[in-house]
Amino acid sequence: MSVTFIRSDITKLKVDAIVNAANNELRGGGGVDGAIHRAAGSELYAYCKTLGGCPTGGAKISPGFNLPAKYIIHTVGPVWRGGAFHEKTLLTSCYLRSLELAQKYNCTTVAFPLISAGAYGYPYNDALQVAYDTCNLFLKETKADIDIFIVLYHGSPNVRRHTNRTAFELPDNAMFTHVAAYIRENYHFDAEEAKMTEADSPEDGVLDSSGFIFSEPDIRFQMASEPPTQSKKIRAAKKAKKQFTDFEEGLDFSCDMGSASAMADSLPAPAKEKKLLSKMRFQMASGDLAGPWMLDRENLSVEETFTQMLLRFMEEKHMTPPELYNNACLDRKLFSKIQSNIDYQPKKYTAVRLALALQLSPEETDALLETAGFALSRSKITDLVISYCIANNKRAVWEVNGILEDWGLATI
Repeated sequence: MSVTFIRSDITKLKVDAIVNAANNELRGGGGVDGAIHRAAGSELYAYCKTLGGCPTGGAKISPGFNLPAKYIIHTVGPVWRGGAFHEKTLLTSCYLRSLELAQKYNCTTVAFPLISAGAYGYPYNDALQVAYDTCNLFLKETKADIDIFIVLYHGSPNVRRHTNRTAFELPDNAMFTHVAAYIRENYHFDAEEAKMTEADSPEDGVLDSSGFIFSEPDIRFQMASEPPTQSKKIRAAKKAKKQFTDFEEGLDFSCDMGSASAMADSLPAPAKEKKLLSKMRFQMASGDLAGPWMLDRENLSVEETFTQMLLRFMEEKHMTPPELYNNACLDRKLFSKIQSNIDYQPKKYTAVRLALALQLSPEETDALLETAGFALSRSKITDLVISYCIANNKRAVWEVNGILEDWGLATI
C-alpha cells in the first residue's frame, strides 16, 4: 500500500477504480469529468442519472463500462472561494469518501486526478498537498491494502519562463519518476503540523455553493497541513520567552538575573531562544545551575546569524557578491540589505535560493535555513522537490524552478 504520483491519461489506466472529479448532478462536463464520460460511453451517463446527484465532499460509485477500470468513483470537489467556506474540509472529504468506497468494493488500486485544482480554482500547491496528505493518512489510519496513484498530467508541452530552458519543452518523464520516488521514500507526515482529528460537530450542516447540505460530522478526519504562518512563529517565540522567564524565576542565582533576561531578550527569536533553553536544560541536568556563562553575552550568542553564516559560506566558496546574487536570481539591492544587516530575516525561499547559489550540501543548507528559523519540510511537496534537487546536485535556480513547473508547483 502506497501513494505515488504518476503522469498518465487516467481514462487508460488498468486499475480497480478511477476517481472522477464530477459536478453535483453527475451529468458530465469539461476537463477530467468530460474525458471520463466520453471514454466510458453513453451507458455511464444513463447510470449516473439513477444516482440522484452527489453533494460536495461526497462520493458515489458506478461501473467502469468501456473503461479499463472496473469502477468509477464520482466525487464533487469544492469551488475555491478564498478558503473561508470549508473548502479544505470538503476537499479532504472527497478523498476520504472515495477511498472508503474503494475499500468497500475491495479495490486494491485506485487512481485520482487532482480534484478541484482545475476549473474549480483550488490553489494547485494546496490541492496537491491535501491530496497526498489525505491519501497517506488514510492508509496509515485504516491499514487498507490499496495502492493509490495521483495522476497529475500527461506529456503536454510546458512553457518555460526561464531563458536557460527551451520554450515548449516537453516535461522530462524520467525526471518526474525519479522525483516521485524520492517524495514517496522521504515523505514524513508531521503529526504536529498536520493531524487527522475528529472534526468539530456543529448542530447544522454546511450549505455549499451548489445548494446541497453537507454535514460536517460525516467527516471523520480533518487535515491541517498549512505551512506555519508568521503569526505562528511569533507565538512560538513568545512561548519560548515565557519558558525562559518561568525557568529564571524558579532559580536562586547570586547574579543579577535582570541582566541575563535582557541578554535573552536581545537574541533573535525563536531559534536563539530555543538554543538558550536547550543549554539551560543541560545545565540543570548536570547540576550546574548558575555557571558563569549566564553573564557572558559571548557565550550566550553561540550561533551565527543568517547573514554571518551566509557571508562565511560565500568566503569559503570563493564567491563574489555579484556572483552570488546573480546565481540566486536576487536583486542587487536586496542582497545589499542582507549583506549590511547582521540580523536580517529573509523569506524562506530567498534563503533557499542563496543556498542553491552557494552550492551548499544538504547539511549546510539545513544549517543556513535554521539560522533564519526555517527548514525544508519532509511533509511539504515543494520542499521535497527542492530537497531532491539539492541531493542530486541540481543547484541552478532555473533548473530547480523548471522541475517545480513540471509538477505544476509554484516556483521559488
